[in-house]
Formats: sequence, structure tokens, C-alpha cells
Amino acid sequence: MKTTTNPLSRARRALAAAALCLFLGPAADARQPACQPRVRMKTLLDNVGVGPRGVLSIGSLYAHCLPEPARRGATAFAYNPYDGGKLSAVLKASNGQPLNTFVFYAEKIAGLWELSRYEVVGGPQALKPLAVGSYVLDFALEDKVFQRFPFSVSTVESKDVYRPGTVYLLDGPWADYAELYYPKPDRYTQLWVWLRDAENTGPRPREVQYTLRLVRERDGKLIAEGGGATSAMVLRPHWSGYKLSFRPLAVPAGGPAEFHASELLASEGDHRIELSLDGKPYASYRVTVKGGQLQRDPAHARDAA
Repeated sequence: MKTTTNPLSRARRALAAAALCLFLGPAADARQPACQPRVRMKTLLDNVGVGPRGVLSIGSLYAHCLPEPARRGATAFAYNPYDGGKLSAVLKASNGQPLNTFVFYAEKIAGLWELSRYEVVGGPQALKPLAVGSYVLDFALEDKVFQRFPFSVSTVESKDVYRPGTVYLLDGPWADYAELYYPKPDRYTQLWVWLRDAENTGPRPREVQYTLRLVRERDGKLIAEGGGATSAMVLRPHWSGYKLSFRPLAVPAGGPAEFHASELLASEGDHRIELSLDGKPYASYRVTVKGGQLQRDPAHARDAA
């Protein structure tokens, strides 16, 4: 089945305000809920894919707040398929039927859990090509699900006469998710997004330019911008992650062209990030600053493009 959705026409996008300090900071405030096991969304979007044969592949993932397993493996992998705790992901069809089970090797590194590889129940030969339709990956600890990753599969035919065949496309959180990133307040600020051009399956990927605008809602003041004439990106049919940098409105002579996150954190209230591709509005993201911190309230995570 050929997809007919224009990848540049979606109206709504979600923003997760995910500066590194929000993930790796000191102990959480007592008013905040207890840390819950979670596979980091960015690593899922970067590393879940479908290859030319239609088989699901999973690259290295990172997780937060996994408990130490009651049964630790004898190697560095506290979770492993043979003698450690069980950390798995079950691929299910839309009717709930299990298709494949992936059991991970995971070790704790600097406070994060790295899921570096896995075994497939039944061996690699148990992996079958995915048909067009909807699926979900259920991540579980000792067979108790703690996170779901839904996605769907569609297909188009390659327009490359030298490489004919079926191109498998994924839809899901890639279209709606973004992260606002900064290493520390006095350094650069970036918007991390995932983009593609599903309609161009020919031999030459499309090159686009992007522009960014960071606008304060209460008075419409432009705080920062990004992209422009030298911001070419190459879009391919499959999702790829891009790190789009902001710059200050005025760059001092000889000074760095970095927009420091501290300027955003000093600006209380709602802000809107506008992303355009080739001069056409693509998405609008909302982020709120309160008390000098980015807020992650889902009620403020969506806006219309």
C-alpha cells in the first residue's frame, strides 16, 4: 500500500522539554512522583527501524530508573537473557497477538541503563517481515509491562530504477516528538526533531532549509532564531534525527553565535518555537518557563502549526 500522507503537512507536534539537567540532576523534589522505569524516547526514535526485508530492528537503547534485578547476571549485564534479570520487549500486532520477543542485555553506566543488544526468542529465524498495519512494542521487567511504544508500518515502491523494491515506512511518535536540549545554561540551545520525506523514494534525496523562531507568547517578542540560508538538510524517506541550533538575535563581534539557555530560563511564561521548512510552516512547539525552570506539563506540550 502506498502512503498518501504528506510528511510536511502534519498540524500538531509535541514538545518534551528535555534539557540534560532534567534527566541527570540531583534527587527529585519530594513533591514529584517517584522515578518510574522508562526507555528514553530519543533512543527509541533513533534506533527502532524496519529494514529492506520488512524485519524490525532495534539498536542500542537507554533507560532510566530501572530497579536492580533480584537475580543479577554473572557478567557486567545485570539484565541478560541467560542468568540475570529479565528485561524484554514483546512486539504485538494490533489485535494483541504476540509476534516476537526481544530479551535485552543491559548494564548500568553512569546512572543510565544501556540496552546494548538482545536475543530473540526462537532465534533470528523467528523474525518475520511486518505487514502493513499497526503494532506496539511492550517493554517489561520480569514480564510486567512498564512502557508501550506504538507505531505503524506502510509501504511505497522505490523510484530508483537501479534499486527497485518495496520501501518500508514507520509512522508514530517520530512525527510528534521533539526535545529542547542544552548541556548547561551558559551554552548552546538546540531543538532535536525527527524529519523525513516519505514521498521521495528516488535516487536523489531532497535538500531543504529550515528556520527556527523562539517567541515569547505574552508580548510576541522574538527571543532567538536559527537556520536560514546556510541551514541545508538532506531528507530521506526514513526518519532521521536532526539537531537544530538557536542563535541570538544579535551576535557580538568576535563572540560565539550561541543562544544560551539561561536567556530562555530568565523569561517567565509560555513560549512558542516555530519550525519552517523551505519557508513553509511545519510545526509549532510550546514550552513554559516557571521559576527559572522548564516545565514538562503535558497540557502545555502541544500547539497548532
